[in-house]
Amino acid sequence: MAGERPGRHRLKVARRIIESDEVVSLHFVSADGNALPAFLPGQFLTFQVAGPDGALVTRNYSISSDPSDRSRYRISVKREQHGCGSGHMHDRMPVDAVIEAAGPHGEFVLDASSGRAVLLLAGGIGITPLLAMAHALAADACRPAYLFHACRDAAVRPFRAELADLTRRAPLLKVFTVLEQARAIGDDDPHFAGEGRITRALLQAKLPLDAYDAYLCGPRPFMQTMYESLLSLGLPETRIAYEFFGPAVKLGAPSQEAAAISAPATTRPERAAAGGTRVTFANSGITAEWDGTHRTLIEFAEAQGLSPAFSCRSGVCGTCVTEIEGRVRYVEEPLDDPGAGKALICCSVPDGPLTLKL
Repeated sequence: MAGERPGRHRLKVARRIIESDEVVSLHFVSADGNALPAFLPGQFLTFQVAGPDGALVTRNYSISSDPSDRSRYRISVKREQHGCGSGHMHDRMPVDAVIEAAGPHGEFVLDASSGRAVLLLAGGIGITPLLAMAHALAADACRPAYLFHACRDAAVRPFRAELADLTRRAPLLKVFTVLEQARAIGDDDPHFAGEGRITRALLQAKLPLDAYDAYLCGPRPFMQTMYESLLSLGLPETRIAYEFFGPAVKLGAPSQEAAAISAPATTRPERAAAGGTRVTFANSGITAEWDGTHRTLIEFAEAQGLSPAFSCRSGVCGTCVTEIEGRVRYVEEPLDDPGAGKALICCSVPDGPLTLKL
């Protein structure tokens, strides 16, 4: 599109929809009227907005709309107290406002090549990437899907009408909503599955015996509980994909060095060729040989028992930027150059002997 930087798009707000007491949806179209790049269900857009000091801050928002609709993107944003990004989207993005976005990005995507049934577990606003997956699954006449959504109460619960419409059109999609506080819930809500929290017992009661691919998104305590419940029900960790909003961690017991962080994307960068390159983690006193069996430096660091900060794991947010001595090669081009003496370790591999300040 004319006037845009590579990988970035000028978007215009076409509609604003209040989804609940806390959530607003912004429907974006291309500012110049062109078709938008396709996205995979689960991917996100990256925005830069002005912080309190005027400096730009980066925020990622999942695309919550139907992936088959190339005319628009929808993001759905929960207002967070003192939230710079959410405050901007709620208060300073009226209809016809224009903003630049990068993406779509992300490897937390629905594995369309799998024929297994799908289990979607959402906590609060974590439903947004899973809603896009639900739209894609609703169009699949052969693949059963089960969406569980945990919310605080009915007032903050978004997308009730949209999910009801999806389940009417897609008999293989089942939706279950659990509210911590179930006051004011109507008797006409076919998706209400109980008060409290999503538990292992509830999953056992509602899910038929089957082989599942599971996708989790929500607050860390919610995802840790769901992760442990799924493992206890016999679901292999390799079939559990998850994504955090904000700084992320590995789920599972501390002894689990490599719990799955995302489902396979449609394409993945090639692994670096084995070469026995020495990598030193200066702050931890660890030296190890890079042999090409890990896709990126962040995966390699995690295999050594380290826990570097990350969020997007795709070279967008900058959370994993690390000071280095040596050179790296990017297997996926980052959105922005981190600067001399630094590297985004979520999308790079060593290019010779390397020292990281980790």
